[in-house]
Amino acid sequence: MSAEVCVLKAVSLSCSHDGDPLFTGFGLVLGAGDRVGVVGPNGAGKTTLLRALAGELPPASGTVVRGPGTRVGYVPQQVVAGHATVGGFLTAGLGELAEVTARMRRLERELAQGRDVLTAYGETQDRWSTLRGWTAESRLAEVRLRLDIAHLDDDRPLDEVSGGEQARLLLARALLDEPDVLLLDEPTNHLDAEGAAWLAQWLAGYAGAVLAVSHDRAFLDTAVTHVIELDGIHDEPQDYPGGGYAAYRREKTRRWQKLLLDYEAQEKDRRRWEDDIERTKAQSVFVETTVRSGVEAPHLRRIARKVARKAKVRERRLRRQMESVRWISEPRTRPPLTLAFPGDDAQPGEPLIAVRDLTVKWGERVVLDGVDLDVRRGDRILVTGRNGSGKTTLLRELQAQAGVPVAVLPQTDAGLRTDATVVEFFRSRVPVYADEAEALLAGHQFGPDQWTAGVRSLSAGELRRLLLAVMVNSPARVLLLDEPTNYLDFDALDVVEEALRAYRGTLVTVTHDRWFADAIGHTRTWHVEHARVHAG
Repeated sequence: MSAEVCVLKAVSLSCSHDGDPLFTGFGLVLGAGDRVGVVGPNGAGKTTLLRALAGELPPASGTVVRGPGTRVGYVPQQVVAGHATVGGFLTAGLGELAEVTARMRRLERELAQGRDVLTAYGETQDRWSTLRGWTAESRLAEVRLRLDIAHLDDDRPLDEVSGGEQARLLLARALLDEPDVLLLDEPTNHLDAEGAAWLAQWLAGYAGAVLAVSHDRAFLDTAVTHVIELDGIHDEPQDYPGGGYAAYRREKTRRWQKLLLDYEAQEKDRRRWEDDIERTKAQSVFVETTVRSGVEAPHLRRIARKVARKAKVRERRLRRQMESVRWISEPRTRPPLTLAFPGDDAQPGEPLIAVRDLTVKWGERVVLDGVDLDVRRGDRILVTGRNGSGKTTLLRELQAQAGVPVAVLPQTDAGLRTDATVVEFFRSRVPVYADEAEALLAGHQFGPDQWTAGVRSLSAGELRRLLLAVMVNSPARVLLLDEPTNYLDFDALDVVEEALRAYRGTLVTVTHDRWFADAIGHTRTWHVEHARVHAG
């Protein structure tokens, strides 16, 4: 990473969650043009790291230093919509300029009313000029055009725009401040294939530094040149310079294989030492026994003492070696995620969901117009289309009109983050006893320390795994998946892909992840465009 012009530096950074350490000793020097990807399992502290680097969260220890005049743009995973509108959300991205502009407009109204605020107005206008306030409108228009969100009305509530449009709004808001460093948290979540390709291309021409948390394998391969892993096992971050996802995976595999070989060689050597020590002890005991039997042999006593000392010396040497920093601990992995969706043994081809002349409007906008579709038992349907085309709306209508039980994996966590504990949430959707719920959750990487944790406190990826646990243990044989790869780590993605390949039920999947779509397979395709659904 470039250090000639340092724009952001982290020194011995450590962060915790609820008193438990997430990582320690994180060091980073970012220079203009650097492209760093941060990967790791859900709950390992990646979002916490970004928030600490952005100054939103104080670290447990260590410091974050910005270069002189450095502006940092932080793009979180999701919009906290509330009652904000598109226009208000974007304007807030102008930072101080938004506040100064609002104050200047208020003072102008007060001047018109004859109030004596001329001095304050002059000072505010000077600050507005210093911040190049006259460029605000053109900057807003330019970034909206570049990010394909110019069609969104300023007065439109944020909770009425699609997940992909929200992702673009988040990036647009960060870019309005013209940052020197971009901190991106899962930037391709909710973006369609065209949007993800555009983002990778745009970042290639961005002059500042980029640090992106991502599980998007294609994005990491095209957008970053250095990977840092928070693996949830080691306290210290693991460094993988020299490439994107493919290079990281190769090097991680190489290191793991070498560690296993080194550990096996060490254990073989340790067993040889222990066997030698035991033989030496046995020899010492034999000599002592001989001496005690009455045989007059003073030299045997000397030999016995010498052999005993030799055994103790070797024991001490082995103990020191095992306590040494060079001693290799047994290689550890995270508990494996288990996932096996229940199958469906009924005869395929039976109609399960029928949609006839479906029309959906949002205000004046027609989202779906006269749609006729059938979902038959055993179908594996891939749903494609641009952001905002109506894919999520289509899934909601399928759920509403289904005459059979369906299990739904939503695109966002809207309405799910309650004060219920993990066990309570699971049992509210899967009717089992508490001890059975705990056993089932353990298979989905939720240990005893998380059973009583609030759903509100889970990371986005952990909540995703909890929803998958519910789906796996539901009686439904129809799965509706809306962007299922969002927020999942690499290990979870591998397991989900394998489980869905083996699934023998009915599957309707909305995804922009071509890697994932090819891995699980599909028999039919629905493409949503211009309020119509084109079946293929």
